[in-house]
Amino acid sequence: MAFPIRSTLFAAIVAGASLCAPAWAAWPDDKPIELVVGFAAGGETDVLARTLAPFMQKHLSNAANIVVVNKPGASGAIANSYVQRAPKDGYTVAMVNTPPMNFMPLVQSTPYDPDQFALIGRVVSDPTLLVVRDDSPYTSLKDLVAAVKAKPESVSIGQNGLGSNGGVALNVLMLESGAAFTEVPFGGTGQSKIALMGKHVDMIFASHTAVPDPAGEQTKLRILAQFVQDRAPMLPNVPTAKEEGFDVVVPSDRGLAVDKGVPTEIRDKLQTALEAALKDPGFLESAKAFSAIIAYKDGQAWQKDIDAAKPSLTRLAAELKRSGRLPAP
Repeated sequence: MAFPIRSTLFAAIVAGASLCAPAWAAWPDDKPIELVVGFAAGGETDVLARTLAPFMQKHLSNAANIVVVNKPGASGAIANSYVQRAPKDGYTVAMVNTPPMNFMPLVQSTPYDPDQFALIGRVVSDPTLLVVRDDSPYTSLKDLVAAVKAKPESVSIGQNGLGSNGGVALNVLMLESGAAFTEVPFGGTGQSKIALMGKHVDMIFASHTAVPDPAGEQTKLRILAQFVQDRAPMLPNVPTAKEEGFDVVVPSDRGLAVDKGVPTEIRDKLQTALEAALKDPGFLESAKAFSAIIAYKDGQAWQKDIDAAKPSLTRLAAELKRSGRLPAP
């Protein structure tokens, strides 16, 4: 009877070992990977995710399957929280947006921790622009700031919410320059553009993808300044805020991230697949709408950019709290 007992014990040990094997051993082939987007279907972030997904899965494996899942609301906080609460098995990936991801936790309690994300890579970097009607009397950011300092709140600027790239850029500009603009929040760039063209606001903050051809709009528009480190290649004649004397650098970046609990092996495979996808001729053909802003950086390099931006964002958050200008949570 000893032999059957030993056999049974050996089988139990083998079975137990297999259960204890890494949960990611079959990754990414045994179930779909969720690519979670914190904004509604049809928006710029959603379209980018859906364009990227098939090429990511192509470069992961023949059996990989990536599905885009929308969890809109709270400037991406709902989606970010969903990803961080998910099992750490690599089957839940976030399409994160900065500055909302790293700024909102500085001004209010959020259900996620930005430091708990491991960045996979930046996909696009969309310049933040200050846009005026073509008939605007302002021809430079420097002149605009001087005019508003002489007459506070005389110029209204539309933006898409405190945590948006436009909302952050406007508030950092006011902090850096001392100029008090009249802030007008909108629910989206479509609304703010209509308000600008209808002369309900004097100017708006918008990403380049929202106004790729300002002069071609029904009401001609003009870009006054761009809020990036260096002039974007597609805007060689538009000065940066830094060139005008204001240290305001707030691009709208989008890329992939996972919870830090996801094994390093999986993170590395995701980064390799992302790099390959962004070079894939099929993706480049499908992503023509984003071609001007595709700006890959690996996770470590992107994290350095985010870390570099933290002091000015922390200073802004402290000033907003001090002045009581934070909106109700």
